[in-house]
Amino acid sequence: MQYQAKAELHSEHVAKYLVTLCRHFARKVPAQWDEVQGRVEFPSGVTTLSLDDAQQCLTFVCQSDSEEKVAVQQAIINEHIVMFARREPIQLDWDEILVA
Repeated sequence: MQYQAKAELHSEHVAKYLVTLCRHFARKVPAQWDEVQGRVEFPSGVTTLSLDDAQQCLTFVCQSDSEEKVAVQQAIINEHIVMFARREPIQLDWDEILVA
């Protein structure tokens, strides 16, 4: 069974957040990215990032085999968004964890 949660980040700096986050995570876990998407393989599951630059939106989708592991990914993303978003206050509003 697969669980997932989704959140959107709206900012004029979404392209920078995509690269900065993926590059940072790649120091500790497998991560791949390009200009419009990213994939981070945490021990607790996979988080994908999708950029819609026209809408100034970066979408995060955390997936794993348990709600707890998805919650771990959410916490990691939230912590790092706060760390990297020094220019603007950002708080991600996550959808409920759903069975996919």
